Amino acid sequence: MRVHVLGWLGVLALAACGSEGGVPAPAPPASGDDVASSAPSTPSDPSPASGAAGSDPEGSAPAPAPKLGAPYPIVLLHGMAGFGTLEVGPVEVTYFKGIVEELTKNGEAVYVTLAPPYDTSEVRAAAIAKQIDDILARTGKAKVNVVGHSQGGLDARVLASPNGLGYGDRIASVTTIATPHRGTKIADAVLGMLKYLPARQVDELTDAVLSLVQKTAYELKTDPAFRQQLLLLSEKHMKEVFNPKYVDAPGVVYKSYAGRTNLRSGVFACDGSTYPNEPLKLDAAQVALLPTAIFLEEGMLKVNDGLVTVENAKWGTFEQCVPADHLKEVGLLGPAAASFDHVALFRDVVARIRKAGL
Repeated sequence: MRVHVLGWLGVLALAACGSEGGVPAPAPPASGDDVASSAPSTPSDPSPASGAAGSDPEGSAPAPAPKLGAPYPIVLLHGMAGFGTLEVGPVEVTYFKGIVEELTKNGEAVYVTLAPPYDTSEVRAAAIAKQIDDILARTGKAKVNVVGHSQGGLDARVLASPNGLGYGDRIASVTTIATPHRGTKIADAVLGMLKYLPARQVDELTDAVLSLVQKTAYELKTDPAFRQQLLLLSEKHMKEVFNPKYVDAPGVVYKSYAGRTNLRSGVFACDGSTYPNEPLKLDAAQVALLPTAIFLEEGMLKVNDGLVTVENAKWGTFEQCVPADHLKEVGLLGPAAASFDHVALFRDVVARIRKAGL
């Protein structure tokens, strides 16, 4: 399946990458859904043997087979403007570049869901829910482990929350990477909510962000779904509406990671993480994210990955800060993205989920 939707960098990523293309993810099942999951083939749960315990001696349909326990499948959720595989001419770019291939090579069952790229997490979660149902049916497992990058982490929280879609009984863990749990001031600026900023600076930030997501000023004004998506990601909405509503689901393990860039060490900002921050490992923001990284720093006070501050990315158990900008975290953009081993990050994320018995 080819999803012709530009991600955070879209055309900019292709221009920066030149002839470098991502490895396409495994083909999704032919489920017929508009938004389909993709994954390596996994053996289906064998049907109960004839006469097995639980079958009805009167000849009626046997009781359903019990659901299988851990290890549960890994389900990856993309962020705003995300995609499965983008193909333009001979060049392919995958959102989770090389991650599916590496994890499946190591024996993991990995699925990549697809959600509407420009919409609220409520709409996106509803689309993802159908795919999780399909994954559970195909694998026979009782639950999945969800790993969301950026807005994908908010989608996961809506999915699991009892005030959302109530999938807490089908989700073992929610791991978020650079997710704006307390919003991002970038969204506030684009919406013109930061009244104390000079109009020129707001315009500059707006133009920069719109170029990242391949949207126009006209669409910002006229596309209600896009505006609602930006409103969702604003600090005010997350604090006053989203977080009070979408409380964590009982029994679900919540973990989070944050990125840091613009040569910031993360000392103090990254304190309290489960795994070491490694402050001597620094990351230089890619050109497209440098203006937003500087804006979010507020005079070097707030360490961030170019779109989300470390503080706003923390949720549940704060696992680690990683030296990467928002796009390097999943391997997006040009040669500079190779300065951070995003595949190793996802190997660690999954290994830590398995260490927890999930």
